Amino acid sequence: MKPPRAPYKSPLRARLKEQTSIIILEAVAKILREADLNAVSIAEVARVARMSEQTIYRHYNSRDALMRAFTEYYLDHETGGPQRKLPETIAELLEWVSSRYRAWENDHRIVSEIYLAPVGRELREPLYAIGYTNIMRMLERERPNLGVDARSDIAAAMLTLMSTENFVFLHRTLGFGAKQVHTSVKAAIDAILAGTE
Repeated sequence: MKPPRAPYKSPLRARLKEQTSIIILEAVAKILREADLNAVSIAEVARVARMSEQTIYRHYNSRDALMRAFTEYYLDHETGGPQRKLPETIAELLEWVSSRYRAWENDHRIVSEIYLAPVGRELREPLYAIGYTNIMRMLERERPNLGVDARSDIAAAMLTLMSTENFVFLHRTLGFGAKQVHTSVKAAIDAILAGTE
């Protein structure tokens, strides 16, 4: 009797599956750049991706699973994924956030529809925790005179000012573009930091 063989895993099949997933997720992005979240259905994604609904369901067993995968994909793409390099100084952080604002302005529908949805908030929570910890480190290096409580308050304020929610609010309510959002956020952060000197 022959011993059972391990199932064969084709590298080509895995690569094709990954490429198909990217085509599907980019179809979701295309829909969201032109419409709101309600426009995203399996049928519409299949039409935009030029594939069958069955293919979509083979990759994502429900619309919720598809939207979660899209949000993870988009957040990874926006933040640099697992290889992300965190800014090391407050000046670098403000430059980094300026580039985020420009990307968010270009994809404002995706940002407002996905980032602010429950799954977007859930998936961004660990990123905000990383950001808060990183700002605390920066403040410890750049403002060693501050106590832990003051650093914590300032880090929380900076994180709030730089948040997606603040960007969406200023963009939607006041019609601010990326440059105006960055200018106002930088001015507020500079004022806060000036008060610590």
